[in-house]
Amino acid sequence: MEFRFDLHPIFNQSIIKVNSNLLPVGFRGDRRLALDTATKMAEIINEMGSASARAQGLSNPVTTAQKLRMTDQNIYLLGDPNQGRNGAVVGLLKVGKKSLYVFDQNGQTQMVNAPCVLDFYVHESRQRSGLGRNLFDTMLQQEDFVPQKLAVDRPSDKLLGFLRKHYGLQKTIPQMNNFVVYDGFFEKPKPQENNVTNHDGRMHITASPNTALFGPQFINDEQNKRSKAQQNASNTSIPLIQNSPVGRYAAPRPMCSMAEIIHNTATPATGEPNREL
Repeated sequence: MEFRFDLHPIFNQSIIKVNSNLLPVGFRGDRRLALDTATKMAEIINEMGSASARAQGLSNPVTTAQKLRMTDQNIYLLGDPNQGRNGAVVGLLKVGKKSLYVFDQNGQTQMVNAPCVLDFYVHESRQRSGLGRNLFDTMLQQEDFVPQKLAVDRPSDKLLGFLRKHYGLQKTIPQMNNFVVYDGFFEKPKPQENNVTNHDGRMHITASPNTALFGPQFINDEQNKRSKAQQNASNTSIPLIQNSPVGRYAAPRPMCSMAEIIHNTATPATGEPNREL
């Protein structure tokens, strides 16, 4: 789809990502340029959204610039800089996360915050040429989504065939709403194995005063044995030493007791001069 303005300054690459501010991600420019770009982007999104609605037989477009402004969803636009004098936009893909109530494999209702495909359109003249796959793969990479984990909003037969052909998505889980989820949607990711291993796979957690500050430290079995051996050696080789009094508490005390006073055998305190009574 061609537009009355030059698309080359907007599409610095073939696929751009647009969020609620109606500016391509990574946009740089002053306020005047930002306003001009956002105005042009709104026209692009509205026209592409209307084309997508016509292709799907919908009475109202799913994607508009006004709707995008009110959400945290993202739109990926595919451009062709070589078409016409100003270039053209040939594809649109809108995605975002939504809170959904869906049925799992057992028919139980689950509330999930799922990544969703909300609108997908490639111009009729550019379909079956690999552009849609390129657009979808770019979205998966940038959003860090997995095809099996996607919920698809009101997919057309073409979109279902596209997902089946390129991503092997065939078996669906029946739902009561307009979303389609596939087998594997509820599978939890497998935990990653710890890279720190030893010959028997056992790990030991150290306990020290630093644990509260720096967290537990993991050591293997050989290191644990060596640490225990060093601890036992230190316990047997170092004798128990009692602290001796220091300072004024270590000074000699006068020899005076009640028994010496009774028997009249008192001895003058050390360091004091003799006194005559």
